[in-house]
Amino acid sequence: MGVPKDLNNPAVYAEALVRAVLAPSREWLADWLAGAEEMSAKGRAEYPFQQWYLYFADRLLDMMPQPELGFHPRPKRAVAAPKVGRNDPCPCGSGKKYKQCHLEQEESPDWKIGSPTPTIRAMAVAKLVHELPLARLDKIPVGLASPIALTEMAAVYQDNGRLEDALTLIKKVLDGDRQDPFLLYDYWIARYAEWLVEAGREKEGEQFLMDEYDHPRGVHAWQVAQKLAAFYIDQGDLENAETWVETALEGDKKNPFNHYLKGMLAHFDEMWDAAVASYQQAIHFSDRFRAEEQAYMKHLVNEAMTRAENRQSLDEEEEEEGTEGVEGEEVDEMEGAGDTEGAVGQRDEDAEGTQGNRQ
Repeated sequence: MGVPKDLNNPAVYAEALVRAVLAPSREWLADWLAGAEEMSAKGRAEYPFQQWYLYFADRLLDMMPQPELGFHPRPKRAVAAPKVGRNDPCPCGSGKKYKQCHLEQEESPDWKIGSPTPTIRAMAVAKLVHELPLARLDKIPVGLASPIALTEMAAVYQDNGRLEDALTLIKKVLDGDRQDPFLLYDYWIARYAEWLVEAGREKEGEQFLMDEYDHPRGVHAWQVAQKLAAFYIDQGDLENAETWVETALEGDKKNPFNHYLKGMLAHFDEMWDAAVASYQQAIHFSDRFRAEEQAYMKHLVNEAMTRAENRQSLDEEEEEEGTEGVEGEEVDEMEGAGDTEGAVGQRDEDAEGTQGNRQ
C-alpha cells in the first residue's frame, strides 16, 4: 500500500483535478488517491477505506474543470459520504470498534472534501491546458473560458506554430477587464508584443506597447516602459531603448531587470565598467524574486557580467542569450518576476489555498 494523497496540499488537489479530467475513471482515481495503484483488484476490494476513496473520486469528477464547458465544473450530483460511527465495527473486518482500530491510524482518511479554492482551480486549469491534445483544445468555447485558460491555450498554440491563434486569444484577454487576480498582465503584454514581432508585425507591436504605456490597465506604466526598452533593444534601436530604460528605472529603482537592461545598453556601447556596475545592481536587487527566478536571474546577469569584465561584446558567439533573450521567453519571465503576487501557482501556500479546500 502506498502513501495516500493529501488533498490539503493545494498542488496535490490541483493534480487530482487534472487527473480526473485526463482519466475519468472513479476506480483509477480512487486508487491514486489511496496510494493503491500497485495493489491487485482483490487487495483493493479488501482495503477498508476503498469506499471513501471512491467517494472522493466521485466528488473530484464532479468538481473537475470540464474543457468542453470552458473549464467550468458540471452540476454536482448528490452523493452521500460513507459514514462509520466511532462505535461501529471497523470496516477492515477485525471485529474491533472503529475507534479502537483504524480511526486514529495514518491510513484513515479525512473524507470531508470541499470545493477547490479559486487558487487551486486556477492551478489545475493552467496545468490541464498543457496536458490536453490540440484537437481537444480547439473544442473549448472561448467565450466561457477564464483569462488563465486563454493565456495558457495561447502559449500552447504558439509553441505549436499556430501564432495567429495565439495572438487572437491574448488580444481577447488584454482587451478584457484585466481583473483576474491570478494573471500577470505585464508578462502577457510582453508576450503579445513579442509574438507580433514574430509574426512580422513590428510596427503594430510598437504601437501596442505605446498605447499600453499611455493607458496602462492592470499594470504600472514603468512596467510597460520596461517592455518598450526590451522591444527596442531587440530591434537594435539603442537610442530609444535608453529612453525607456531610464523611464522604467524612474518607476522602480530596485527592479533588477531594469538594471540588467541598463547594463546591456552600456555593454553594447563598450562602457565596460558601467555595464558591470549595472549588472551588480541587478544581482543586488534580485532577492526580490522567488528562489527559482532569483537563481535564473543571477545566472543570466553573471554570464553577461563576465563578458563585460573580459571586455567581450554581447554580439560575439552567444548573441542569442544576450540579445534575443531580452524579448524572448527566458528573459521575459524575469520581466514580470518583481511583481508576482497574482501568478498562478505562486500562492499555493497562501492561507486561501491551504485552509479553504476542506469543509
